[in-house]
Amino acid sequence: MKSLRVEQAMTADPITVSPETSVTDVARIMVDKGIGGVPVVGESGELLGIVTESDLIVHDSDVEFPSFVHFLTGYVFVPGSLHRFEEKFRRAVANTAGEVMTAEPLTVEVTDPVEDVATTMSNKKMKRFPVMREGKLVGIITMADIVRLISEDIPVESSD
Repeated sequence: MKSLRVEQAMTADPITVSPETSVTDVARIMVDKGIGGVPVVGESGELLGIVTESDLIVHDSDVEFPSFVHFLTGYVFVPGSLHRFEEKFRRAVANTAGEVMTAEPLTVEVTDPVEDVATTMSNKKMKRFPVMREGKLVGIITMADIVRLISEDIPVESSD
């Protein structure tokens, strides 16, 4: 049996937002539409990033100051803690989709096997991917789409 392709499982023409959309409006759209993420697109439709529930939760969470050690007459930041602080702080004070989004998200192609996408979702602990065709956003595929296939008894994996 031939492997099922992303194009057969994805949601076509996904709801999108612009980088200027307010964080409040993004959250409202996600709640109203019952979705966990929205692609952020530029004026000509190019994919700029994605805003997910996780991005919004980070936006609304406490920001912890970076860890440091007092050494001699100065301070040494624990490796990585300053970068994590800067990223969380940037997202915590964000007002727009462009400021809170994950830029350059991992994407999949319409021709990719759903089995490979499911494996990547599991390995990378991600719930959704924008779907591209020739560099253009044409859909989104989520864990829910794959679960729907399983519930309909449609084999996701190939049986070569």
